[in-house]
Parts: sequence; structure tokens; C-alpha cells
Amino acid sequence: MKNERNASIRHRIFNVVFLVGMFMSFSSSLMNYLLGLGTAVVLITFICGVITVGLYIIFKITGNYNLVSLIVVIMLSFVFFPTMWLANGGTYGSIPYYMLVNAGIIVLLLVGSPRKIISFLFALVIGFLLVIEFQRPELIAGYDSGLIRYIDLSFGFFVCMFSLVVLIAALTDSYMGELRKSEQYLAALEEKNKEIEAKNRMLEKSNAELIEAKEKAEKLNQLLYEEKQKLQKLSITDYLTGAFNKRFITACLEEEIEASRNKQTKLTVAMIDIDNFKNINDTYGHLYGDYVVERVARTIINNLRQTDVLGRYGGDEFLIIMRNTSREEGYVMLERIRQKILELEWENDLVVTISGGVIEVGSDELTGLLNKADRLLYKAKNKSKNLIEKEVGG
Repeated sequence: MKNERNASIRHRIFNVVFLVGMFMSFSSSLMNYLLGLGTAVVLITFICGVITVGLYIIFKITGNYNLVSLIVVIMLSFVFFPTMWLANGGTYGSIPYYMLVNAGIIVLLLVGSPRKIISFLFALVIGFLLVIEFQRPELIAGYDSGLIRYIDLSFGFFVCMFSLVVLIAALTDSYMGELRKSEQYLAALEEKNKEIEAKNRMLEKSNAELIEAKEKAEKLNQLLYEEKQKLQKLSITDYLTGAFNKRFITACLEEEIEASRNKQTKLTVAMIDIDNFKNINDTYGHLYGDYVVERVARTIINNLRQTDVLGRYGGDEFLIIMRNTSREEGYVMLERIRQKILELEWENDLVVTISGGVIEVGSDELTGLLNKADRLLYKAKNKSKNLIEKEVGG
């Protein structure tokens, strides 16, 4: 069982009420004996004290103070005090004082509906006793002398006053104790809340740092991805013209040849280069020669379809792959490109032209196809330059 310090406020008040009850019973019994108020009055108060002690012992054993409280209140309200009213002077004696204390005991020990019911019934009992005393005063036992009545009243008054002081003090002390505990609990709770808030701030800071680190990591990953894309593009792209490099365009052509055969689609290839490019380099310098190559490549790219692929095959030589395109269609496209390049304006009235060879893929393998396209290119150069030569027949 919990000790007194750990008991609930109601438990502590219960203990005080029983101690007050024992004190009131035994002290009244002793005083009644000294005043010679009769054996019945002395025995009734003494027996009440013994019963109170017995009930308190039962409470200590069982811990069920709800039932014990109800038994005590019923015994006092409806047996002990009504009997003492009749045996000890009624309103002329000290019993009314004790009844006031009993009303406080009812309020302190009981809760809820039992408190309301017992209080109401106790008030009816008091009213009934007052009516009996008024109607049948001879039923009320009186005092042998005024001095005995005065001593009994004085003693009862001080006992009841002392009991009320003890009960109120116990209630107040218990309330203040609970209030101090509540304040301590609130202070501890506030301290815990401060710790939680501090931890939350740390978590928020950590989360912010994690979010920032995550964002930095994402940005870094994006940069790495972009750099990877750039490196991948650089690995297959000619740095000057932006067209694919020789290694990639050759590999691409080999894949396209196999795909066109598997799907039985047409595939046309063109090999072109810039006419008299060595003279341009010798006359205007290599930097200007690079500019000519870059501008020619850009013009070709701008006049190709999205499905066409351009690669720089050599210094001024380009390879064009045209998917789903016949030899005649490829020739028309190359003629248009040749005309666009011819129309370009250059410094010092320079005229830049291209020559090329167009061939539709047949049964030739990669090397044979490239050789045929190269021969068509040089055939165009040998004729007149600024010319696109196409394979005849096939």
C-alpha cells in the first residue's frame, strides 16, 4: 500500500477524518462519564469510537475507502447522532455542533450521487428530530443541572471547533501540497518543453542542413550529368563544326547499313568536300580556313532533315547519311545544299563551292560503299568542281 506521502489527496483527508472521528468519540465518552450523563450515553459514544477504529483497520487491510466511507457516514448520520440527539439534550446539548461537523464529513468523504443523497437524507433526519423535540419534548433526555449542560456545551463546542480546524487544515494542506506538486510538475514540464524545443530547433537546423546538402548534391549530380553529357558529346562531336566526328559517323553508317537491309528500307550516302580548300588555307591562313569549314558545315546542317546525319570525315571532307532516301532524292538534296553554299558571301570576293558524290546503299559493305562515294566525289572534282555526282544505274 502507498505510504502517506504518496497517497492521494482524498486518501489523506480520509485518514484525518477517521482520526477526528476517533478523537470526538472517545473524548465525548470520557467527558460524558465525568459529567455523569448516564451509562447509555457513555457507552454509545465509546462504542462509536470502537466501531470507527474497526472500520479504519478494515480500510487499511482492504484499501477500499469508498465502501468504508459510506458505512461510516450512514452509521453517524442515521444511527449515532440521532440516538445522541435524543439521549443528550437535543438542541439544548452539544450534539448540534457535532452534527455540523458530520455535515462536513459527508462532504469530504463522499463524492457524486452518494454525497447528494446522504446530505439530503441527513437534512431530513435533522428536520425530523427538530419536529419530535418540538412536539414531544419529554422524549428528549435533559441535564441534571445547568452547570453540567454548560460544561457539555463548552466541551462539545471546543471539540467540534478543533475538529473543524483540523479538517480544514488537512484539506488546505492537502490542496496546497497538490498545488505545489502541480507547480513542480508544470515547471518540470516547461523545462522538458524547453528541451524539446531546443531539440526541435536542432532537428530543424539539421533538417535544413540536410536539405541544403541534398540540394547541393542534386546540383552537383546535375552538373556531373551535364558534364558527362558534354564529355559524351565531345567524344563523338567534331570540336570545330559541331558535326559528328569520323569515328562516330563511320560507326553510325555501319549500323544504318545493317538496319536498312533488315528493314528493307532505302539508305543514301553522300561524300562532299570543299573545292580548292588548300588554296584557301594558303591564301587566307588556317584560322580563316577553319572559319570556312565551320560555316560550310553549319550551312549543311541547316539544310538537312532531322533524320539526316552529318559527320566530318576529314579536314574539309564531310559524310552525310540520309535515312529512307533514294539516290535521286539524295541527289536533289545535295544539289540544294551545293546551291546554298555557292550563294554564301565571303570577304575579298572569295567564292566557296563544294563537290560531292551520292550513292544509294546496295549490297556493298562499309568499306566498299565509302570507296565508291569517294570515287564519285573525285569524279565530280575532276570534271569541273562545284558539282554533285551521282552513281549511275544500280
